[in-house]
Amino acid sequence: MGCLKTGQASEDDYSSSESESDDDTLNSARNWCPIDIHASTPAPPNFQFTSTPGINPSTKILLGNTDDPMMFFSIFFDEKIMSFIVEETNRYAEDCFNKSDLTPSSRALNWKNTDIKELNLFLGLLLLQGMVSKSVEAWYWSKRPILSTPFFWANYE
Repeated sequence: MGCLKTGQASEDDYSSSESESDDDTLNSARNWCPIDIHASTPAPPNFQFTSTPGINPSTKILLGNTDDPMMFFSIFFDEKIMSFIVEETNRYAEDCFNKSDLTPSSRALNWKNTDIKELNLFLGLLLLQGMVSKSVEAWYWSKRPILSTPFFWANYE
């Protein structure tokens, strides 16, 4: 297994044998190689979208016939997953703090364990960043009138 070659390629170049381990496959995928930018490659196929966009009506009835975004969010991020993320975040922070020598002025000394409410707020702000586009991440938190989006910093103070 290797990188893609210019010219003709056989099926063997792209298929993997059952004897290859995942590590071998990953290592070979990390090999960089030159790419022939002058070779014309066909465009990916254009598949016609033939369905009705939105949520399947029978699924909506199953969920209580609601349009509440949090209901749909909770399908993927239920209490169990959110608790797991919170526990692992707090554990990771503790591990990091234990492995490093913190100076007396370190912000890490002000760390407080997170909880599900704060995680929901954080994820909501990440989603909102996809709708409110700013060139620099720090600008979301800026209090300068020309850059300010008070919703971001007002919810996190």
